[in-house]
Formats: sequence, structure tokens, C-alpha cells
Amino acid sequence: MAYRYAYDDEEKEHKQPKLQTNRSMWKLMFLSIVTLGIYSIFFFIPFSFDIDKVSPKDDHSKTMNFVFAYILSLFTFSIVLDFWHYEIAGRIEEALSNRNINYNFQTKDFWCWLVLGSLILVGPFVYFHRLCKAMNLLCEDYNQNLSAK
Repeated sequence: MAYRYAYDDEEKEHKQPKLQTNRSMWKLMFLSIVTLGIYSIFFFIPFSFDIDKVSPKDDHSKTMNFVFAYILSLFTFSIVLDFWHYEIAGRIEEALSNRNINYNFQTKDFWCWLVLGSLILVGPFVYFHRLCKAMNLLCEDYNQNLSAK
């Protein structure tokens, strides 16, 4: 008979980890410039996992992995990465309305600020600020609902 450890009899309660709520556009931009874009990969990988937790799709499919989109964008002149960002903006827009969070973030922000705003150089900063704020609000709401259970 094998030795039984004391913790074998105890039922462990599995607690879901809280989602990150301190995403910042300034940190993203500064560290992406300093690391020549490598930080953005480490920023958006958990970002896509978090949006899948906060707002799961009806068909239970997952968001495209950011690394895969990043690698494909090298061959498609960043078109795949633009589609990835558009999908994320749509998912966040849907999640904000489903959770009744009063923050105006829509897919038009992607088109107006990231795509067209790139012409005036300030647009991407505005887009990523709004994106980070929307995701922080979603994660805060998710964490509050998680602790309420």
C-alpha cells in the first residue's frame, strides 16, 4: 500500500487567477520601442487569452494566437495583424455591451484611430490607450464577478 500524503484527503479548491487590470499604452509603446517590438508580443499574447476568458465566443472557438498572426504578418505586409486587431476590437465591443460597461469602444475606433490615425502619427497612441482602458475595465468586471462567486 502506498503512503498517503496528508493533502490527498483534502479537497483543494481551485481558484481562478485574477486577470491583469493594469495595462498601459505608455508602457506598451515605450517598451516596444526599446525592445524593437518584442515587448508587444509579450503584451498581446495574454491579451488574447484574457479576451477569450472575458467574452467567450458562442461557437467556443478561440482568438487567433498573436504569435501566429505576427509571423504571418511578416509575409503579408502586416495585413493579418490588422485583421487580428480588428477581431480583437470587435470582441471587446461585444464584451463591453454584454457586461453593460459604459465605455465607448467600437470597431470604428480601429478604423479611425489605428488605420486612418496613422496618417497623423497620433492615432495609434489614441487607439492603444482606448484598447488598454477597455480591456482593463473588462478584466476588472470579470475579477469582481469571479470573487463574487
